[in-house]
Amino acid sequence: MTLFAVNLLQFALIAVAGLGVALTVAEPRLRAVSALLAASAVWMVFNFLEETSGFRDIWLVTPAFRLAMPALVYLVVRGVIIAGPALRWRDWPHGVPFLAALALTPQIGLVEHAARICLFVYAAAALLLVRRFHRATRDMRSDARTIHLNWIVAMLVFYIVDGVFDILRMDAHWLHPYWPWLDTQSAYVFQIGVSLVSTCVLVVLAVQQARLFSGLDDGALAAWAAGQASPQPANDTAAASEAAMADFRRVETAVRDEALYTEPRLTRQEVAVAAGLTERAVTLAIKSATGRNFNDYINSLRIEDVCAMMQEDAATTARRRVIDLAFTAGFSSKSVFNAVFKRETGQTPSVFAAALSPPPEGAESGRAGS
Repeated sequence: MTLFAVNLLQFALIAVAGLGVALTVAEPRLRAVSALLAASAVWMVFNFLEETSGFRDIWLVTPAFRLAMPALVYLVVRGVIIAGPALRWRDWPHGVPFLAALALTPQIGLVEHAARICLFVYAAAALLLVRRFHRATRDMRSDARTIHLNWIVAMLVFYIVDGVFDILRMDAHWLHPYWPWLDTQSAYVFQIGVSLVSTCVLVVLAVQQARLFSGLDDGALAAWAAGQASPQPANDTAAASEAAMADFRRVETAVRDEALYTEPRLTRQEVAVAAGLTERAVTLAIKSATGRNFNDYINSLRIEDVCAMMQEDAATTARRRVIDLAFTAGFSSKSVFNAVFKRETGQTPSVFAAALSPPPEGAESGRAGS
């Protein structure tokens, strides 16, 4: 049996995916990642057998995996966003297309059409989930900007592009006369090589991200969406506004007097407990009084605190680093602090600090002499 470059890449992908399974399977929130990596490894095993041992003539299995991967990618995204086990018994319907495809692989055209539908439906569902997550965390957490899962979006975009490339290479035979490279062995080698690299990246990111973000409570997104969908009653708007302002005063008292905003991972739930309100009341109070979401409101207080400390330093000729002031005020990321400071003040922290510093004595005397 002669081995080609693509077979070596297949072996490497199987090994990396197997290692990834060993590293992630013990963590319940990464079980979907484990399942995705295991499916990738098994897919490559059957791919190798079909290409080298005539297994294709016995049972053509690999097309069915094109229906399994979209669901697993979606479950990976959900597992990162939501706390708790990434795979649950109620997720079994996601495996139905794959199981059906195993029995229908002789109908290769039907399986290919179903694979395209699964690719775009699950990709859209995953992107929608990430969008809802970003919007919800801005209403629930003060560190929302530091846990934006941009790597998940990048992974989804890559997955969509890779899926489209696979469709063009495998199914779009009408395009091959105009782009003959798609129908060559080198295009296949290229795709397997890219899949190997993406598998390596997924393993590294999955292991690292598990330590950075604990995930939202199960049902948090649904509760947030329900709150967004239930508007305030139209009648008695003045009374509702007055009640919201009274609630905001309670929020302000709790957040400012107890300096809650200096807690880097402050949540809306913690503020609600301190103010004696419901979480929804906290959101409505902040929105009514400031027009901001929870994240922006807390960060505005932090910037206010940083500016006050910078003014104190300028008055006493102290020389504390601006980033130290930012961490004292509750920020946990330099890039987030710089972005929020510029948004709130219209200046960078260095320009703001320079404007507070008195000019040197020589410059003053030179101006007076002229």
